Amino acid sequence: MFFKKSTYGDFLKSEEGIATNILASRLQALEENGLIEKTDHPDNKVKVLYKLTQKGIDLVPIFIEVYIWSEKYFEIPKELKAKLKEVKKDKETFKRLLSKDLREGNI
Repeated sequence: MFFKKSTYGDFLKSEEGIATNILASRLQALEENGLIEKTDHPDNKVKVLYKLTQKGIDLVPIFIEVYIWSEKYFEIPKELKAKLKEVKKDKETFKRLLSKDLREGNI
């Protein structure tokens, strides 16, 4: 949600280095639990886009709090650290705007 990744390939190229079978399993579980949904890719008939459902978007405030907590105790990527600096300036506004952008498909 913070890094604008929306395809299987995007997730596979992530820094975490997740195995293909694990990634496929997790995406399937998220979809089965109604947190994400698959949509057709506008430019490629073979690819699909994954996006958060409203149920998934409702978890945004929780993710933000977990990220803030994890920054205190763990080393986190520079990009996320920069985003958290922005979040801390006005957490409630950030949560509201991020949720709105996710609902409208801007992210």
